Amino acid sequence: MTPRLLALACLACTASAQMLDRNCFGEEGEQGTLSDTFLASPVNEEAQAVVYAGERAFSVNLVKALFEKYENESIAENIFISPSSIYHTLMLAYFGSLGDTQAELEAGLGLASLGKSEVLKTYMFDRAYQAVRERTAGLGYVFKHANKLYFEQELKMNECLRLALADQIELADFKHAAEAARLSMNQWVEENTAGRITDLVPEGYVDYSTRAAIVNAAYFKGQWLSQFKPKDTKFGNFYIKRDQIRMVKFMVQKGSFNYYVSEELQAHVLELPYEGDHVSMVIILPPWQDDSLQETVRRMTPETLQGVMAEISTGFYKVEKLDVLIPKFSISGSLELREPLGQLGISSLFGGQSNLTGFLDQYDSEDTVSLDSAKHKSFIEVNEEGSEAAAATALLGFRSARPLFHSEFKADHPFMFLIYDKQVDTVLFFGVYQHPPAP
Repeated sequence: MTPRLLALACLACTASAQMLDRNCFGEEGEQGTLSDTFLASPVNEEAQAVVYAGERAFSVNLVKALFEKYENESIAENIFISPSSIYHTLMLAYFGSLGDTQAELEAGLGLASLGKSEVLKTYMFDRAYQAVRERTAGLGYVFKHANKLYFEQELKMNECLRLALADQIELADFKHAAEAARLSMNQWVEENTAGRITDLVPEGYVDYSTRAAIVNAAYFKGQWLSQFKPKDTKFGNFYIKRDQIRMVKFMVQKGSFNYYVSEELQAHVLELPYEGDHVSMVIILPPWQDDSLQETVRRMTPETLQGVMAEISTGFYKVEKLDVLIPKFSISGSLELREPLGQLGISSLFGGQSNLTGFLDQYDSEDTVSLDSAKHKSFIEVNEEGSEAAAATALLGFRSARPLFHSEFKADHPFMFLIYDKQVDTVLFFGVYQHPPAP
């Protein structure tokens, strides 16, 4: 049985054991009511397609938002984030959002055409699918999400949502033991990211007045389908700018790879699959010009990115003997999400205007709940064996000729890279390598 079928079976088991017969969202009619029939019925494929399209669009828009501040200046840092992890955490917040906060999340996440119950069904299926995938041996890679909302334990919660979202929501004693709650949150993230993400929630991030906190991290580890040999790794020049060069270790191999030249992105695109061939690293290498990386980002849209991946997946652009040279590197970073999300129109999620009172019992609570900020932390290591990362459809015409003249892919100047889930067409991680550390 495939992981997706097992996920459906998992949902059905949940339905048998737990009768969800309350209205979670205050919606009229059966649309807002979770029941055993609701959970056991097939996932709405149209709703699922809307959510996946929303996730792709969000990923691209988030990348573009991060680049905006570099519009008129060069980037003096590497970037690494997990758009997928951030999207799923925001979706979690969306379930309890009301008013302007809900409207902004619906627009920013691409969910405006769906009801909350439809989104929840898709979310629950994806969580079940993810859980099955994490427990399936022989996939050739490990990928985990660590997403959770914490609420002050004295709040009277919407029990329907607590039951539906299960371990995605947790109560904490912020009022009397904020530091213990912070340490517990960090320990949970560390355990879910194989120790790669530590101290996600810094000191002072929560205190006695905290009513809710949102954390997210993600972890990936995969081995290359075609590994590089350590003995072939050698030092070479990496050209940060025309007047700035650094020595880095380059991994080298000759092999058969999908290699596509994208006119839409004005960049060369290389696919390096991981074992199992469900997930790949996709390197997007613009030409060697000082502003070419920004130009590629400007050209990037959800449609162009999906189109490039569709071209690559055909295998039509496979080059049988391609010399590949990429840096051996690691990137770690921490990102406060409030500013970039504000650029995407998601501004009332944080601060005094934040409205997440849908998480509270509407009949028995006069409390309000809001978020102050959100933190994202990430890590990736790319070496000869593969990658370890943590973080916290265009219809295409047939091409009549292969780019046979390409025999080398040399990433010796700034490039972008994606860790891409080909099964659901989503960006798990996104990074930019452009500023190797000084020796």
